[in-house]
Amino acid sequence: MLIYTMKKIRILQVIPALTLGGISSVVMNWFRSLDRNKYQFDFISFNDGPLRQEILALGGKIYIIPTIKQRPFAHLRAINKILSSTPRYDVVHVHNSFKNGVLLWLAKRKGIPVRVCHSHTSGVENKFLLPFIGLLKSLVIRASNVHLACGESAGKFLYAKQPFTVLNNAISVPRYLAKPHDNREIRQQFALPLDKKIVLHVGRFSVVKNHQFLLQLAQQKQLDSSVHFVCVGEGPLKDDFARKIQAANQQSRFTLLPATPNIPQLLQGADGFIMPSLFEGISVALLEAQASALPCLISNTIAKESDMGLKLVSFLDLGDKAPWLEQLNHLSVVDLTDDDIRAAFLEKGFSTEGVLRQLTAFYQPREFTCS
Repeated sequence: MLIYTMKKIRILQVIPALTLGGISSVVMNWFRSLDRNKYQFDFISFNDGPLRQEILALGGKIYIIPTIKQRPFAHLRAINKILSSTPRYDVVHVHNSFKNGVLLWLAKRKGIPVRVCHSHTSGVENKFLLPFIGLLKSLVIRASNVHLACGESAGKFLYAKQPFTVLNNAISVPRYLAKPHDNREIRQQFALPLDKKIVLHVGRFSVVKNHQFLLQLAQQKQLDSSVHFVCVGEGPLKDDFARKIQAANQQSRFTLLPATPNIPQLLQGADGFIMPSLFEGISVALLEAQASALPCLISNTIAKESDMGLKLVSFLDLGDKAPWLEQLNHLSVVDLTDDDIRAAFLEKGFSTEGVLRQLTAFYQPREFTCS
């Protein structure tokens, strides 16, 4: 009797950092749910982080390499070595899109049959890249043969009139469904004030996340004294933001927490969610907040597809603080059942199970051409 075994598809995921949140959360949601007898995820990352142990436990390899900007020759040597390894990778899936055109080009030259370019943003955070953005976009588009985006705005930003497929930033909804809990116990766990209205922000401390706007809101006399902002994350501007809070004498308005895997618990302990980003594709943190049935105050620069239609999301203008203040002072509570939330995410296509079927179809072997 002959026994046939299916070849495991080897996928090299290229992500900015092994940190909690953002792109890493999206990819880890896939990794946790995939059939690991059929698919192998390995990772190139430019920064180590707390996801290392889980990735290794799930059977993934990790390559921490310098960026091309930091050490160009070391970057190229590392990529060349990884892409030359045997058995060869079947798929290279690049998530920081236009910043990794050289990596995609090398993958093409090495004969990697499936080369995925995945756009997760609708703008350029690093302004020094602006003079080169046209060239960078052209390089990644020509070097890849699968063009994905987390939403329409992110796709149009990178691919313009070129065809692309929207692959939603899905989450595992059951992890975030509100459960009966003692709010005081959760707040004590994270050293949060027990008598305040907790408004949560989850995101990297960078210019695009616009934490400065939260500080401006905190300084407004119209803001009710009960509102307390909790900002969760890491990033290059965190220390600077902490100094600005102190300089403005607003310490009583803020708690800054490190990045943590305990986001579901923090959401259950909050009264609202806020995201004043300058631009944003489909935010995983915003999806998680909606799955937890929190009222969400977000800037109108964030992709409209982020709204799951549960009447939880308010799109507000960053140029007018009055509506932000009004809604912070009167956070609405929407009466939703777990079934309501599950149905909304399923209908909109933001549950992990449905997205994995779409994703794995792109990972199937195809004829390779090097033209």
